[in-house]
Amino acid sequence: MTQENEAPAEYRTPRALMVAVVGMGVLIVVGTALLIGVILHRMNGGDHKAPAGVPLVEATPAPTGPGAPVVHLPLGVDEHLLGLTRVQDGLVAIQVSGPHGDRVLLWQVGTGQVRPGLDTAVSAP
Repeated sequence: MTQENEAPAEYRTPRALMVAVVGMGVLIVVGTALLIGVILHRMNGGDHKAPAGVPLVEATPAPTGPGAPVVHLPLGVDEHLLGLTRVQDGLVAIQVSGPHGDRVLLWQVGTGQVRPGLDTAVSAP
């Protein structure tokens, strides 16, 4: 028989569980500090290197002044310019949108030529 005046046994947390909880807490703090450090390093201009396949070449300056050639972009009725993207040195992709779909033109900046590129026009039924 048990005695009614006996105090209940006190529960103790196992030592291994306490070590695991403290260890995980330390890992969380160290990981968070490391993540914040990497973000700050990248925001403050960490090592900016060009990819190996992109050569860095000085572009020849485009002619300016009264004798500079003017490039005319062949846009159709109700077409408008959506954006410009540099493809490589001296070559710019021009995205044009219109009622019959989008198209991409290639502009050779040095020569002033606008060449046809990709046409995504929807065919009329």
